[in-house]
Amino acid sequence: MATSVLCIHAHPDDEALFTGGLLARQHALGAWTGVICCTDGRWGYSPGHVEVGTEGHDPAATAVQRKGDLRDSVATLGVDHLVTLDYYDSGMRGWEVNSWPEAFVRQPLDVVAHQLAGEIDRHHPDVVVTYDRHGVYGHPDHIKAHEATVRAVELSSSQPELLFVTVARSAVAAISASLGDGGDLPQWVTDMGEFGSTDEEICLLLDVREFAATKRSAIAAHSSQLDNHFFLGMDDEQFTAMLGAEVYTKGYATGAPLATEI
Repeated sequence: MATSVLCIHAHPDDEALFTGGLLARQHALGAWTGVICCTDGRWGYSPGHVEVGTEGHDPAATAVQRKGDLRDSVATLGVDHLVTLDYYDSGMRGWEVNSWPEAFVRQPLDVVAHQLAGEIDRHHPDVVVTYDRHGVYGHPDHIKAHEATVRAVELSSSQPELLFVTVARSAVAAISASLGDGGDLPQWVTDMGEFGSTDEEICLLLDVREFAATKRSAIAAHSSQLDNHFFLGMDDEQFTAMLGAEVYTKGYATGAPLATEI
């Protein structure tokens, strides 16, 4: 039986960018797949590509738009089950909204963890996936999702295997060098600094080139977010070269082998 997977993400579009290949692959193998999105993404681009902090940005309309994008994305990836927790997006590091009571980062860890554990025990996935301890690139909502997911797996009676999606620092450095000072890479990529994982920490390098077109279509469902236009502007060869592999570490055990075959 193919390995069932539940991916727990912070924002609409993370499921496509970070785990779109895994989700499409497992669907093609006949496995159950699920996605939990913790926040409403309200600080993304509003309808009409209006950037946060500029006149006309509407957080509530953005949240509605992004939920629709998310539904289209998971349908493209063949996801069987979608849950949206609808906490307020906390914004990037240092933003004033980090301190808002409604923000995801301000929610009690065990409250969120119990919500996630309930979903885990309802569906009994073989593998639960979330971000690494850095949140891949330091986004506070990603880090919160990581912490809540780790706690949820501890609380769960199902005890699934836990994987953390990450990026290889060596790969990001090579891509940035090839583009020259980062080229037109999205800011969240060029700002990663010490985040991501070393080659020694990686336990799974998943070849998803076969599903690159599906992953691209899922990202395109989030085309309201201008950051994604960098990837959508690539030709097929470039896109597959950059996003045709997904990188994972296992729990907190550096270099530990996987108990579950993916």
